[in-house]
Amino acid sequence: MTRGFWVLLLWLALAWGQGSGQAAPVQQGLVLPFAGPSGHALAQAVAGGLGVAPPSLAAILLPDMPWQGSYDLAAGSLFTAGGARLAWEISGASWVLVGQVDPQGWLRVFLADAGGIRSARFSRPELVLYWAARQTGVSPGAWRLETARNDELARLAQGDLTVQNTPLPLPYYRAAVALRDNGVASLLITEQLPRELQDFWSQVRQNRRPLAYQALVDFSERRRTEALNAARKLAEGKVYERLTALLLFRGLEDKQWGAVARQLTVLAPEMPLAWEELSFVAFDENNPALAKEALERAAALLPEKNLYWTNLGWAYYLLGDYARSIRASQRSLKLEARAREEYAVPAYNLGLVRALYGDFLGAREAYNLALRVDEGEEFKAALKDLQEASAPQLAFWQGYLAERAGLWEQALEHYQSFLQNHPRSPLAAWAHRAIRQMVGAKTSVSLQRLMLRADDLEARPFTAGEAVFPQVNIEGVPYLASGTLVTRLLDAQGQVLQSASKAVAVQPLTTGLVLTGAAVRLPAEGTYTLEVLYGAASTRLSLTALKPSLARQLYTAGVELRNLDNAPLLSSAQMLSPQGEALAIQQVQVALQAAAPRARQIPSLSRKLTGGPYNGQSIAELLEKADEALVRAFLEAVVRQPELIGDNDVVNSFVGWLQGTER
Repeated sequence: MTRGFWVLLLWLALAWGQGSGQAAPVQQGLVLPFAGPSGHALAQAVAGGLGVAPPSLAAILLPDMPWQGSYDLAAGSLFTAGGARLAWEISGASWVLVGQVDPQGWLRVFLADAGGIRSARFSRPELVLYWAARQTGVSPGAWRLETARNDELARLAQGDLTVQNTPLPLPYYRAAVALRDNGVASLLITEQLPRELQDFWSQVRQNRRPLAYQALVDFSERRRTEALNAARKLAEGKVYERLTALLLFRGLEDKQWGAVARQLTVLAPEMPLAWEELSFVAFDENNPALAKEALERAAALLPEKNLYWTNLGWAYYLLGDYARSIRASQRSLKLEARAREEYAVPAYNLGLVRALYGDFLGAREAYNLALRVDEGEEFKAALKDLQEASAPQLAFWQGYLAERAGLWEQALEHYQSFLQNHPRSPLAAWAHRAIRQMVGAKTSVSLQRLMLRADDLEARPFTAGEAVFPQVNIEGVPYLASGTLVTRLLDAQGQVLQSASKAVAVQPLTTGLVLTGAAVRLPAEGTYTLEVLYGAASTRLSLTALKPSLARQLYTAGVELRNLDNAPLLSSAQMLSPQGEALAIQQVQVALQAAAPRARQIPSLSRKLTGGPYNGQSIAELLEKADEALVRAFLEAVVRQPELIGDNDVVNSFVGWLQGTER
């Protein structure tokens, strides 16, 4: 079983961040802020020694990649070989230097230019300056590291223009922010940074996005033809454009994505996303050897990404290398624990391989972990994997998973098949015990509440014509089985008048659920029996349908009665109560009559109506009158047309209704 990890959505926030002297740079190279302790100060010291723009200024205008996840999705982060490559392409710089301080305090840097990507690791950060100077052909200047300014530089890179002590005069930073936010060009920018960055932001703010960015807009807005045509062009472009094409082809389910993935692993072997996508191509082509190779390359680039170890464990399993499969799955689980993430897939894979090895206790431990963290339906794929392994002894584990996932019929079949073929297995006693437990299992159903709307308030007593939604608590011992929740309405003679059902799929290890069943409708006034069934368990109660209530009908329609101050006239409990109709009419009367004095001052409301049932009376007079019959007629109209009130108050809605009756 493999697990995928990519999301194709438009990344709308194109800016990387905000960043504000020193002399004008002698060349259009870029040093970007380093990651890690004192990273901004270290990057500034390197940039100053190389005579290029301050990293805090470059950070303001470095665009994100067009896809969601930006540099992280494709390269792991900006501070990797792949991140350097992407930043170099999108910036138009002659070269780009990125870096990161590792946990041991060493500084690892990556420099990308037309000649490729070079990396180095230094225990003394000043050595980066001399190494980068040699790589770029620059005469190095003085090394000036001011670690005390790191926080200020970080704020500059985030666009905080309140910083006083800036590497360049503040107008440079203001110009960068104005360019990024409003597309305002400035000679101050081209003096320090590549022209391509100014052109990028000017075009974006004029709604003329680069093709890769526009293609993802087209995709998000379901313009398939435009997105596909753009993807074909992008597939021949720069690495970041080819990555965009790859994601577009995947999202559009176009077969060209496989070819683009293969090309990218050759053109940009430093890009883990390319190897990740190639592994999916390999799995689709039933080529586990290629999947293994691709995932090993991806894991070498991003060893902390548990997806790669999960899927690598599966590739090893398909190749029959069970020892490496176990180690890869265990590493994935350790990474998940460190990141406080829990995914069932590597645990299911580990359980499968241990079961094949005959490590029963280890398999049970892994499967129990998988079942505990399985919040979706990964167990279905795990059951399929067990079946496709074509090993008769695995029938026990099929039963084990099916039992705990609530699939009892399947579980019984698998356990019985296992006992028939392996009656003397050490697992036979477990299988016998599981069968006894399922045969003697108990399921109970108890009513929690009856509602007019799903997942709402208790609504008894009900009235004729209303739908009844039962909320029930279902419990199972030892586990709750999947099944069908049935709601039935019976008449006084016990004949079934209505029946509605709802399929229930339980998650693994579930012992109880609170569910809302399908509704039945009370056809008329009278006494009925409501019955709820789940498997062999059931509960029933007597239910009396009273005379219909206007307030309850309004509540069911989602209408809320409010006064001119937008305050509710009644609570939900009052609307549902037996006195709800009388209360609703009374409160609406009060609200209408309170508005009458103001209405008499408005000429359009003081003129006589010239048609309809209230011909010869003014709206102001009717507001003052607001007798029970008039208010009832208004509320009955709202029941038929809830939009008469919508989000409005009852006074303006009443006025609008009266004006409508005149026509």
